[in-house]
Amino acid sequence: MIDVLVISHACFTSINRNVYHLLVKDGYRLEMVVPESLRFPSGVREAQPAMPEDPPIHFLNLIGDNPRTYSFEGLDELLKEKKPSIVLLDNDPVSRLAIFAGEWCHKNEALLFCISCENLPLGILPSIRRRGLKSLPAIMLKRWMLSKTKNTVDGIFTINRDGQKIFQEEGYRWVRYMPLGFDPAYFFPDADNRLRIRNELGLKNTIIAYFGRLTTEKGIHILIRALAGLKNLPWELMMDAFDEFGSDYSQQVKKELEEADIMDRVVYISPSHFEIAAYMNAADLVVVPSVSVPNWKEQYGRVAAEAMACGKTVIASDSGSLPELLNSHGILFPEGNVEVLREILKKKIPAALNEEPNSRLIADYATKELSICKQKLVLKNGFETLKKQKTG
Repeated sequence: MIDVLVISHACFTSINRNVYHLLVKDGYRLEMVVPESLRFPSGVREAQPAMPEDPPIHFLNLIGDNPRTYSFEGLDELLKEKKPSIVLLDNDPVSRLAIFAGEWCHKNEALLFCISCENLPLGILPSIRRRGLKSLPAIMLKRWMLSKTKNTVDGIFTINRDGQKIFQEEGYRWVRYMPLGFDPAYFFPDADNRLRIRNELGLKNTIIAYFGRLTTEKGIHILIRALAGLKNLPWELMMDAFDEFGSDYSQQVKKELEEADIMDRVVYISPSHFEIAAYMNAADLVVVPSVSVPNWKEQYGRVAAEAMACGKTVIASDSGSLPELLNSHGILFPEGNVEVLREILKKKIPAALNEEPNSRLIADYATKELSICKQKLVLKNGFETLKKQKTG
């Protein structure tokens, strides 16, 4: 028997396993289920292998691509073998996996916790307003899943306050907010790496950085349009390298850069998640320009938390959870508002090369409230609280 079985597609990436190292150090007998491979637009990729400090990992075949409906081959047999007293499902309670795990936990007197990133109301009418009548079958499937898990999911950890409110109003018994933690062993103010990366890339001007996926909702087109009107100032744009033919939006980004006539100011990078902190330290301003779309608004914004941990000034839109994440430790602008973002950058660019006077306060806030250390405390509190309730 083990104490905790973590079922997580996010732990396909090894750095996302680090919070569970802390639970093992605190004495939990913990093992993990991770998909052996995942399908991305660029093709199928194998999971990153187990690292020496990882708890035992069971790499299982993931059947399906949709987190609402996919399942793990062999999970039933593994649960019977390991008999965990707690199952931590890093997936929404409105899912096939939650139904399956809830039924198993109910029969075997185990506790089921889910981690949810949901932040949009699950009611029928609000969902139809967002997505239209054609989405009614998917909406009704969600409502059915809610009815199946409401009494079998013991606890939900939500990564945003909207999600906490949603599941409380849906009648789930125990719901708590929990940060999607970063590892402070990697993300911290680092003057040496700042100097190294800037020297390697030949960076002299103020570096405005965008870290993240190239999708419409992440909003880099808003940043490009803002920078187009600031060519008289000394700045460069650091961003992840991308395949301009990878998607329609990638081609749009290339076109935006060309029309703004700033291609010569772009510095492309390709860091792993273990290396990205060094590039964050090399930057001066980190912009998170997310924009809401009918079926999505910013659910967390981990790069904002990581950049703050490096002591950086984060300029973020007010989409979704970003205001609560920054918590007055960064600068907000109305989502999609190019003019306001441009004015903020116009004021910040000239002085940004000088060390941010509040960088230590920003980093301390992020490390205390948003790191895996805080995440671990919230997880432990949930486990121990509901174990005591269960045993009376």
